[in-house]
Amino acid sequence: MANIKDVAKLAGVSVTTVSRVLNNKGYISQDTYESVYRAIDQLDYVPNQIARNLFKQKSYYISLIVPDSSHPFWAEITKYIERKLYKHHYKLFLCNTGDTEDKERDYIKMMRENMVDGIILGTHMLSETEYQNLDLPIVALDYRVAEDIPTIYSDHNKGGLLAVGEILKNDCKCVLNVTAVVTDKSPSINRHRVFSETLKKNGVKCIDYTWDTKQKTEDYYQQMNELFDKYPEMDAMFSEDLIIMNALKCAGERGMHIPDEFKTVGYDGTLIAKMSYPSMTYISQPIKELADTLVDVLLKKINGAKLSEDIVLEDVCLVKGQTTE
Repeated sequence: MANIKDVAKLAGVSVTTVSRVLNNKGYISQDTYESVYRAIDQLDYVPNQIARNLFKQKSYYISLIVPDSSHPFWAEITKYIERKLYKHHYKLFLCNTGDTEDKERDYIKMMRENMVDGIILGTHMLSETEYQNLDLPIVALDYRVAEDIPTIYSDHNKGGLLAVGEILKNDCKCVLNVTAVVTDKSPSINRHRVFSETLKKNGVKCIDYTWDTKQKTEDYYQQMNELFDKYPEMDAMFSEDLIIMNALKCAGERGMHIPDEFKTVGYDGTLIAKMSYPSMTYISQPIKELADTLVDVLLKKINGAKLSEDIVLEDVCLVKGQTTE
């Protein structure tokens, strides 16, 4: 197996010059770059990445902690985060917690052992102290962890107002407001609050229901059927895309005409919302922009910036489909 001395000899340069080329340090002429990389290709030389990372005091790994990467929202934002990180030469550790403290704690232990450079938090079950003791740059998506950890989220108040405005236009009488958020630490709960409060102010019956997120996504259909049995008077529903998709399936199987007898507004604007039939009316979050902002802020923190302020993305919009009139 070729080593760095073999590369230097073939390229006609010093070992120091080869090291500078590999680590992109200092001025190197184009001819020297080309000579070194020709030698690397010819010898099939593989640099010792661990040694290089120790030299730079970086691992070039980022941990992303999510509750369930099979969920459409988490799957989509994970895709964009990974793409953005890759452009900056970082790799991704994807950690599915299943909303359990033990798994999250195990992942924290792994982060210490593998020397990740930073963490993107998409879920958080542990105490603030456990993350502060990590002494790592952290950013959070839609979750407030601590004062020194910035939270990135879209304008949920605006999203809730857009959703309730569409429901009011459709003259609905009994609306089921289904939230999958169970904590005040998440700004996303605000969309459901403003939705519920506005309906009630306008004299429309609103049933606030908390979804059991500990169930597997494949069990959502059964949970939705139980809701239809429990609230036969409802004629509209507001919730995230995946829950609404299951509601449309249940309504169709019960012979309900959409949107005449049952109307829905989804939230997120994931691929599943765009594939639904009938086409779903939904509130679209800027998912790619959320991912890009998370990565940008985290990399700035890794490079020494002191950032703690929340960032709210306002590019939230209503996409009209066939589930409202």
